[in-house]
Amino acid sequence: MKLKDILAELPHRGVKGDADPEISAVTYDSRQVKPGSMFVAIRGLRLDGHDYLADALARGAAAVVVEEVSPRAGPVPQIVVDDARRALAAAAAAFYRHPAEELAVVGVTGTNGKTTVSFLLESIFRAAGAKTALACTVKNVVAGLERRARLTTGEAPEVQAFLREAADAGADVAVVEASSHGLALSRVAGIPLAAAVFTNLSHDHLDLHGDMDSYFRAKASLFEQLREGAPAVINADDPYGRRLAASFAGRKVTYGASEGASDYLVYDASSGWGGLSFKVACPDGSRVELVSPLRGSFDVPNCAAAFAAGRELGVPVEAAREGIAETDEPPGRLELIEVNDELTVVIDYAHSPDSMDRAMVEIRRLPADRFVVVFGCSGNRDVEKRPKMGALAWRYGDYVVITNEDPYYEDEEAIARDVAAGLIAEGASEPEDFRIILDRGEAVRFALSSAAPGERTVVAVMGKGHEDKLRVKGREFPYNDRETTDRLIAELGLRSGGARAARAEGRPGA
Repeated sequence: MKLKDILAELPHRGVKGDADPEISAVTYDSRQVKPGSMFVAIRGLRLDGHDYLADALARGAAAVVVEEVSPRAGPVPQIVVDDARRALAAAAAAFYRHPAEELAVVGVTGTNGKTTVSFLLESIFRAAGAKTALACTVKNVVAGLERRARLTTGEAPEVQAFLREAADAGADVAVVEASSHGLALSRVAGIPLAAAVFTNLSHDHLDLHGDMDSYFRAKASLFEQLREGAPAVINADDPYGRRLAASFAGRKVTYGASEGASDYLVYDASSGWGGLSFKVACPDGSRVELVSPLRGSFDVPNCAAAFAAGRELGVPVEAAREGIAETDEPPGRLELIEVNDELTVVIDYAHSPDSMDRAMVEIRRLPADRFVVVFGCSGNRDVEKRPKMGALAWRYGDYVVITNEDPYYEDEEAIARDVAAGLIAEGASEPEDFRIILDRGEAVRFALSSAAPGERTVVAVMGKGHEDKLRVKGREFPYNDRETTDRLIAELGLRSGGARAARAEGRPGA
């Protein structure tokens, strides 16, 4: 594609240089530049792309997009823009020939439940006979081919490349999970949506957004991208959902258990570790019973959201029911490992106060004499939630092991002490009630080996879920909670009749 073809769709303040090179790629990372690339210099939280212009040129960049003209850009065309992130989104959409125009793209946003709703929707559309694509926290899927997702919502070129791949593979619909970071940083800007779903909003990501109002506005911005007449599917049980429904002027439908406020009214709901069921009173007057293997009571509104969105997009009732009934829990979401008669492990992705509270309610329903919680909080993220999550862990747990969860560039011990402050405020003492073990694998080992014979123990390993890396001081190390737990169960001989080969002596909290 020629540069002039991209410039025709790229708002800019001017172009320095009159060359019209062939553009072979659009990227924001100088390390990914190849001959013919357009390099977009983005100012990030830690790095400024303008500092990497020389590197981009050395690798063969044919044009650069900048917010100010730079002598480091050399002789190649410089496109000057006001907002490099929005320019990246526009350039990527143009380069990939606007694939969203060839698909029905459904966006899903909210603090909790996005991944599960995305899984449910993809299953519903498949049950209806559609060819599907899925981009979410856990994985990306196109035409049945899976690959692990790098981010909940990739940068704009990654999102557009995914949509182009889906369109070229003949997909009819693409379900895209839209994080608040992705929305605030214009990663999905300009994508016309066939539907959008709002699950809920609770305390999280305030390191980026500053306050809940800004966080809400970032989420609500997704609904500005709906095509004319496309449905906004909104949770009427959530206060921010009600706020969104009140302010949204387009076509909207609500779901939830709030009578008088829900177009798809949920009633007679029950849930447990064997699955869930509920009924829905639909806008057309019909009543539908739905069942799912999903385990949490919080999955009832997730299923209702997917059902409502599917129906509003024309999916037959039976296909929607089938899709929901066949959707398994996404990996790392209330993932149950029944080790032996005395020990059960649950792995969950919960990493905000609200999601932790919801998950803990469900985990505490498991029969247990003792409940051990292993978790941590991320570095370079919302500091306020750390003591809140520490307090929650102690309210639900009998013993807490504080560990690492992606400290990034922050001091690991300082993060753990922030979490510990919440336990101490609730009356917990160290090491009688909790301890800090920064090595996450060793923290899991300690929790597993502290289970006592004749006592039912549940170990909840929280915060990482499906993720396969730990991020420390700018480096990524391979790590996965499920793989680590399985390895330690084998090493400790815990599947052999409840043996405790490496049990800690003088078990704390006994």
